[in-house]
Amino acid sequence: MKWIKSLLVYVFEGANIATILLMWMAAASSYPSPARFPLFSLMGLTFPIFLLINVAFIIFWIIFKIKRTWIPIAGIAACFSFVRDYIPFNIDSTPSDSSLSVVSYNTHGLGGAEAVDSAGNNLMIRYIINLQADIICLQETFAQKTCDILQDSMEAQGYYTIRHKSQTLFSRLPIVGSETISYPTRNNGGFWAKLLWGTDTILLINNHFESNRLTPEQRQKYIDAIDMATNDPSTDGISDSIRNEMRPILRMLSDAAPRRAFQAETIDSIVNQWLPRPVILCGDFNDTPISYTHRLLTRNLTSAFRQSGNGLGLTFRERGFPVRIDHILFSPQHWQSHHTRIDKTIDLSDHRPISTILTPKARE
Repeated sequence: MKWIKSLLVYVFEGANIATILLMWMAAASSYPSPARFPLFSLMGLTFPIFLLINVAFIIFWIIFKIKRTWIPIAGIAACFSFVRDYIPFNIDSTPSDSSLSVVSYNTHGLGGAEAVDSAGNNLMIRYIINLQADIICLQETFAQKTCDILQDSMEAQGYYTIRHKSQTLFSRLPIVGSETISYPTRNNGGFWAKLLWGTDTILLINNHFESNRLTPEQRQKYIDAIDMATNDPSTDGISDSIRNEMRPILRMLSDAAPRRAFQAETIDSIVNQWLPRPVILCGDFNDTPISYTHRLLTRNLTSAFRQSGNGLGLTFRERGFPVRIDHILFSPQHWQSHHTRIDKTIDLSDHRPISTILTPKARE
């Protein structure tokens, strides 16, 4: 019996090492451009799965063979920076009185008809007005009439406004210039604006990177396939149903990834031209923290959620696709972030708002 136990230990060791290697590969997928390796770039989506499996292995080894606990711990430690990107834990600190509050929110058409209550009031407009943030970056504000009403209400409160395509900026800081960001895109885009901040000028970028363009029907089919496969005792049924639904989804994801890569490189170039002056970048990246887009843009900027957020911070709330794809980045030499949060109290869009407070650092 002893040799059977030893054999099982070796089998589980091998399985643990395999999941570590797959987790490392998922992290490494954020380095090469999706333009060259579109399918490999999608492996970053599996990072939390392999991370969770390795956490489970820690518990397993503690119970059955505590001396092997070092294996998953060492594997996680080797890519701990990626773990911090995906699921950070921070202790809140108190911002100063001179802080800037920033919100980014993909409004999905300002909530559409679902956002109108029985009295005819648009709840999305009320929510945005009540934010009272210094900088509010909105994406998918394509409901023209609703956005006109929102703009009038915000400007009555002293906000300055920029609208481009389906992206909108409301700023308490004066806007002294703006320009559309030009890159090939099917239905997205962005712009930069210069905001007066004391004696400095902030480059504020509001951007919506290329969407994966998965329809609600495709998402639902994928979810149904997962549900059906879970209840199907046949292995063939499980693999066939998931494979059939995943094939077109993978095609669309791998088609959008290279477009986002080029767009991210365009934004990175704009940021590098402006640095070392202050930069804030907000928007719907349509990419998770383990992605080429996120890694490229955080070479010179800092993620507010990584620095002062907690947990997974899921901003896309569709069932079956829980991810954080909305981000606020900033130049770390100018600010420290505090209280970065995902607002789970509002469900008028398929996204949730992300907010942070930026405290200026002492000038040298």
